[in-house]
Amino acid sequence: MKFNNKFLITLFATGLFMSSCKKQLEDQTPQASIDANGGFSSASSITAGLLGVYSGMQSASYYGLEYTIFADLSADNLSHVGTFPTLAQIANKQILTDNVNVNNDYNAIYRSINVANTILAATPAVTDPSLNKDATMAELRVLRAMMYFDLIRFWGGSPTGYNKPGGVGVSLRTKPTLAEADATPIPRSTEAEVYTQILTDIDYALGIASYANKITNRAGKDVANSLKARVQLYREQWADADALATSVIGSNRYSLLSTANYANIWLTKNSAESIFELDFNSADQNSLAFYYYTTAAGGRNEVSSSTSLNNAHEANDIRKGINFTVAATGIPAAKTRKYSRIATQDDNVILFRLAELYLIRAEARVRQSATGAEPIAQSGLADLNLIRVRAGLTPLVSVVKADILTAILNERRVELAHEGHRWFDLRRYNLISTLGVTQSFRALWPIPQTEVLTSGGIIKQNDQY
Repeated sequence: MKFNNKFLITLFATGLFMSSCKKQLEDQTPQASIDANGGFSSASSITAGLLGVYSGMQSASYYGLEYTIFADLSADNLSHVGTFPTLAQIANKQILTDNVNVNNDYNAIYRSINVANTILAATPAVTDPSLNKDATMAELRVLRAMMYFDLIRFWGGSPTGYNKPGGVGVSLRTKPTLAEADATPIPRSTEAEVYTQILTDIDYALGIASYANKITNRAGKDVANSLKARVQLYREQWADADALATSVIGSNRYSLLSTANYANIWLTKNSAESIFELDFNSADQNSLAFYYYTTAAGGRNEVSSSTSLNNAHEANDIRKGINFTVAATGIPAAKTRKYSRIATQDDNVILFRLAELYLIRAEARVRQSATGAEPIAQSGLADLNLIRVRAGLTPLVSVVKADILTAILNERRVELAHEGHRWFDLRRYNLISTLGVTQSFRALWPIPQTEVLTSGGIIKQNDQY
């Protein structure tokens, strides 16, 4: 990953810390540039920097649009109906190494990692007693762990899934880029090494007593546990994923919305089911509804819900109307109601919610069984049925492990549609061939060719690209 040695100055010049960080910067003395070594020396500047990480995550090249939709577009939940050829590559599973969207997404994540690294490096030296340094560093490390996991999900792992022998990782940077020498290319670590860093960051945060469990629109300790549960599910550490999901479910700080109120998960921000929502507002907008909705409704009609997703719903499933709209006044057909604020473009993006934790625990428990008939597997089936019944469906009855796991995969598809999970789930199950992908190497996205070339080959391209 390459960095400009003026990067930190550019953060201020280009307005990365504008929007959510603006108020935090009002007490800073105006300057043409800021030395990164001394620019973060007060509680307010550290807080501004922390919020700047969230600002980076709001980017259209990250959760503000592309990372969110690409996991469904590259799978079978979305269809490309627009005009961008780079999105057509993603939809067709034929991504080229110079794809500008893939390049932008990769770099957007690394930019936010660098901001996190910068604030992490500066925080210990701050003497202002109003700053809870331990909690600040815990939150930053959870965000960094999440970003490295997001890099692994698209650009790392193996053609057959995650945490397999020989899995490739990404370049690990845990120190800030403050000078040109800091921008020296770093070879890619193994997938296992990246997981070690991810888990080290999360476990550090979980060990901080003053780190709050729940911080609205931010990553508290419950998010750390939820993230670790997701990571361990991908790593096939079933017992750990089970225990972590149980810790969040058992906290009773979150509850599933009722069948009648299901749509309110998205219509009402920060519902009782939400564990972590990335906040968007009039000053910090995203392009999700704009990309889904038609030009007549004020959008650009770039993506639509797929017919395959529509058909994946069982009869009477209340989620069908959320995931695949029927044309009505102001509502075009084949869209989603999860992002609907086309005029204000301020739909929050839900990164973790309780339903996913139930499905993580369901799968983890069934995976720990031998046949599917054991009590632990039937407990997992009960978690699955909790989500099904909430959706208006009848409970499933099965004692066959493979059948229950297939049902969980199908349930994850319809419950978490449009939330950025489908491609990764198919990779985990080693099922991308069901999408018509005949070249298994395409399970991994290509490292942007500019990164490979400017590193002088130090950063290696994924095989066969």
